[in-house]
Amino acid sequence: MMLFTPGPVAVHPAISQAQTLEMITHRGKPYQALYAPILADLKSMLNAAEVHLMTGSGTLGVEANVQNALPPGGKALVLSNGAFGDKLKEHCALYYETRFERLKDAKGWNLERAKPHIDKAASEGCRLLAMVHHETSPGILNHVREICQYAKSKGMLTLLDGTSAWPANPINHQEDSVDFYSWASQKSIGCPPGLCGVSHSPDAVKAIEASPVRSNFMNLKAYRKMAAKSENPTTPAISIIYSLRVALDDLKKEGIPAFSARNQEMAARVRERLQKMGFKLVTEPGFESSTVTAFFCSKNKEVNSKLQSDYSVKLGGGHADWAETTLRFCNMGDVDMEKVEKGLDALEKVKQELGV
Repeated sequence: MMLFTPGPVAVHPAISQAQTLEMITHRGKPYQALYAPILADLKSMLNAAEVHLMTGSGTLGVEANVQNALPPGGKALVLSNGAFGDKLKEHCALYYETRFERLKDAKGWNLERAKPHIDKAASEGCRLLAMVHHETSPGILNHVREICQYAKSKGMLTLLDGTSAWPANPINHQEDSVDFYSWASQKSIGCPPGLCGVSHSPDAVKAIEASPVRSNFMNLKAYRKMAAKSENPTTPAISIIYSLRVALDDLKKEGIPAFSARNQEMAARVRERLQKMGFKLVTEPGFESSTVTAFFCSKNKEVNSKLQSDYSVKLGGGHADWAETTLRFCNMGDVDMEKVEKGLDALEKVKQELGV
């Protein structure tokens, strides 16, 4: 099956095979020798003060960052334009008084749209801006750099859910004014599911140390303590960490700029061909994703079912506001332009066969 899904994604055989390496204990020199270089590489790639790997889905990384960001009585502003921004609001509301602003119709967040909300929230004592970097449900790439830079100028900490963004959409903690960031293994990095990464700026580290312990498993103070000797507080998913090591080696060889550019090229080709087939894209111009392209499609479930049964091609189904009216063609994981073209060829045939 050729997967063009938003995660889990197709995994390169070498990355998958790494999971079969001999098991080691998560305490002691062999694991430290594996884990320490991974943390160093990630810190460099993200220009972060600290990075930690956690065993769990992307949701774990998001909530760990949220609950370690502010002291009791803290106030947060959440900007959303899809299902995962809505989930981010739910995380924040568990711990803080939360202001919530939602864009509809697959509109993207830029500074012009975000500024009045940030100004009002800051004036009311909000000290955390939280938003999704890449909203996967319709495939929106928000303009996070300009928004985070402005929020920081207003005295706010910034938190991004980058679950499906990094490394196809690079982040530089310092240059982008990002304090808390998270991503997941089963998305753009192209690994099996089961790991998430959290990374932090110096301001985030200070905030973590000042926040109360609200959870044992998501206690980032404990992760900081154990990272000093290149270990984790609890048993990590060692097999997936082996896979991540291979993926990071590949990423270092290619370079993040080239990796990002390659994904942008594939996504541009997807948009071009979809429009030539007569499909209407969901996301407004200027906010297009480099990995997820949502398009309106009548008989969307029937189209996806026939793609799987007749052509061994699997697209992402419609999601959230767009569940019944769209499909998503995703170029994440072990895909290249040749595979993208094959997937698009199959879609074109099914479109003709079903008269969509």
